[in-house]
Amino acid sequence: MKNQYAGDIGDYTKIGILKAIEKHFSLGINWYLTPNDKRTDGKFTTAEYIKKPDIKPDKKLFDILKEISKKENRQVKYLESNISWINTTFYSKNFQNPKERDKWHKGAMEKLAGKEIIFCDPDNGLEVKSIKPKSKNGNKYTTYQEVADYYKSGASVIVYNHRDRKPQEEYLKRFTKFKEIEETADAKMFYLRASKFSVRDYLFVVHEQHFPELEKVIDEFLNTEWHIYLTKYYF
Repeated sequence: MKNQYAGDIGDYTKIGILKAIEKHFSLGINWYLTPNDKRTDGKFTTAEYIKKPDIKPDKKLFDILKEISKKENRQVKYLESNISWINTTFYSKNFQNPKERDKWHKGAMEKLAGKEIIFCDPDNGLEVKSIKPKSKNGNKYTTYQEVADYYKSGASVIVYNHRDRKPQEEYLKRFTKFKEIEETADAKMFYLRASKFSVRDYLFVVHEQHFPELEKVIDEFLNTEWHIYLTKYYF
């Protein structure tokens, strides 16, 4: 996540999901906040995202994000302060230097300790082979081990992942790899896909004790107008 993207396309579905979850679970959000850059791939603002005025499953959220997206100096802190969160803790420390990843991750673990659900919001998603976690641009990804650490601590984890151009079967191997990791081998897993403009997925890595209620929350959420923007998949 970058400050310059606050209020953009992904935030409507992302925050819609998280707001539904926090009504039933304590929630921790790690923004994986990285420095702004000169890229323009965050050009789709919330106002452009939903064209039809009669289709807004959460008009209040839509209006808040629309106002944030208009700001000249957008900030993630506006997502924290302008939205009425009821049971959420944020880790907003800037993840600037990938070489200091261990220290940054330790701080996140401490800040979000005890939360039932933790959401990881990296720029791109799960780590890839071509970019080492502590190398340049490594901070744009969350690592399998970081997710496993949260899971081992007792939290279920949701990870943002931007859909790449690989064939579906190969792409999903990035998700199913958690079945090969000792800490997460027993996790229940599914993902929600948002398909408007650029495709992005929200991967759920869930403890057995959280799964029945969390699945019910998501199913009820998708049994509303939100189903226009999100689809659930198992694998």
